[in-house]
Amino acid sequence: MENARGPVCNTTLAPLLDHPDDHGELTPAQCAAILPRLEEVHDDHVADDSDPDVRQHVEDVGRLITVLRICVAKDAELCFG
Repeated sequence: MENARGPVCNTTLAPLLDHPDDHGELTPAQCAAILPRLEEVHDDHVADDSDPDVRQHVEDVGRLITVLRICVAKDAELCFG
């Protein structure tokens, strides 16, 4: 499946993965829907610290999880830009 920007993801992470990095937002509901799967991905890789690149990605995902939790708790949009 494709949209104007290319292939569309078919996953609970789709609102994040199909989103442009430089503008727009995710709603609090989208943040809440993304959060459980992102936490699973993070937890699956948190012990894999042998590769510095993987370690950096895991840390970045952990920071994104924190931001998503704040957005959900405060009923705030996550704005890109």
